[in-house]
Amino acid sequence: MIIISKTNQVIAIKLQADIINTSSSDINLEIIKNALISQLSNIYNRQFGKYTLNVTLDISILTKVNQCSPKKILFQIVDSIAGNNLAEADFKGLRVKLNKNNIQDFISNHNFRTLPHELGHLLGLDHPHARAAFESINPDAHPLEKQLTETQRQHNLMSQTWYIQKANVAIEKALELSEQQIDLIVLNYTSGELNKNHHLKYFLWWRKIMN
Repeated sequence: MIIISKTNQVIAIKLQADIINTSSSDINLEIIKNALISQLSNIYNRQFGKYTLNVTLDISILTKVNQCSPKKILFQIVDSIAGNNLAEADFKGLRVKLNKNNIQDFISNHNFRTLPHELGHLLGLDHPHARAAFESINPDAHPLEKQLTETQRQHNLMSQTWYIQKANVAIEKALELSEQQIDLIVLNYTSGELNKNHHLKYFLWWRKIMN
């Protein structure tokens, strides 16, 4: 579950989540949990323009699919993701899938940007640039996201890695969010657009994770 409150210029975001391994490999979920908490806290718990974000995470480790909650975020480790992507989020939803082949990069902190980026999608943030077009604006993005300048897009957490590389910006310098994006996160929450569960399907007494 995502719970957001705003007091003056301080935005508090509480995340209640589970983590489960549905891949064919044995993976230490405690290490993944610690990496998630560390990376999300490091990226989000700071000031963005006039706003200060305060993100807290409560993550539980699951051993069975039937323990999954319809109200909590699910970090799900899977064998593969379409396009061999590192991770994939349900836009404005409650699931982030993690490709097992990249788990070592996550826990070693070699990749410290993907998980915070995917959380941004859960919060309803889109890529601010157009697909496969450099120095562009995403035509499908929210009007608030279209207000970003090109410099903001090149240093933005929600821009894809290829865009950052094309701009010749160091990846650790592309972790910013604009005030407009923070406004959009709050708007998405207050308008009831977040916490949409798309990954659990219920049939009386049993449930399963959908692909």
